[in-house]
Amino acid sequence: MKTPRIEKALFGHMPDGREVYNYTLFDEKGQSIVLSEYACAIVEINVLDRKGHLRDVALGFDHLEDYLADTRSFGAVIGRYANRIAKGMFTLNGVTYHLARNNGENSLHGGLQSFKKKLFSSEVRDGAAVLTYTSPDLEEGYPGNFTLTETASFSGGVFRMQFDYVCDKDTPANITNHNYFNLNGHGRGAILNHRVMIHADRFCRADDGLLVQAPTVPVDGTPFDLRTPRTILEGLSSYSDDIIRARGGYDHCFEISKHEGPDAAVVGDESGIRLEVYSDMPALQFYTGNMIGGHVAGKKGAFYNTFDGFALESQQFPNAVNEPRFPSAVIKANEPASAFIEYRFGCE
Repeated sequence: MKTPRIEKALFGHMPDGREVYNYTLFDEKGQSIVLSEYACAIVEINVLDRKGHLRDVALGFDHLEDYLADTRSFGAVIGRYANRIAKGMFTLNGVTYHLARNNGENSLHGGLQSFKKKLFSSEVRDGAAVLTYTSPDLEEGYPGNFTLTETASFSGGVFRMQFDYVCDKDTPANITNHNYFNLNGHGRGAILNHRVMIHADRFCRADDGLLVQAPTVPVDGTPFDLRTPRTILEGLSSYSDDIIRARGGYDHCFEISKHEGPDAAVVGDESGIRLEVYSDMPALQFYTGNMIGGHVAGKKGAFYNTFDGFALESQQFPNAVNEPRFPSAVIKANEPASAFIEYRFGCE
């Protein structure tokens, strides 16, 4: 077995000349995660398939310039608020805050720039890459000076993202990662025959703008009953109104049920690579790449198309700042908060 290690390398330069570095985190088996200071983006995930060969299962780009131009949030950390906020506004402590309406009439993934377009400071500490960004008061319309620190580690096939954050004003906070996975390997075609399981008895229906509706409803008898593993294609082939509304795929929030084991698990049909997702957050957005588009130029000469990658975004409930039937996602001024996501890799 090898010794886990971290390597740092220059990735490129921001338009203003600032250097951008990537960190490669190696585990004991020689598997690796490449993580960028830009957007805390996951650039590569190289894990072993059932034949012992490394496959990169993360969609992404070879060059920083492509991430600067990206509109799909490939691999990025999302904040201050993941998912949608209705009509790009909320009222907190008697003050109404206005956000960018960058997804129809709603605000999506923190606004126009948000964390997915920011350069984080970084250091290596105690065997982990530690990346930090401070969002100033009213950036993207959100109150308070908000500092996010992600501590990223990789050992034994487990990639852990620990999010620690604090703000000097009360503010809504919903941090997630938006990696696109293809467990057969990026650029290997559609993920429709991957088998997926989500530990959720209930999910959120969505309106025509994909804004979640409260309260959650039972998954029983719907294509959202993923408590027993099924292929993604099986769910999409239901042609339910909910699937059609989401451009023919999954783009829905699940309420994670109390359980033992992972919140979600997916297996690549051809590679046998198994991904398990663990988190302490109450909800999970399952997205099947319905809006990737066609012939998107990716890494190593690959091209990505609709349904060529999926995302499992552990998070707080979307629009919770406007919806009292969801658990509150507001953090109190100067009171540190935290959340974590783990991606655990193995084989079947």
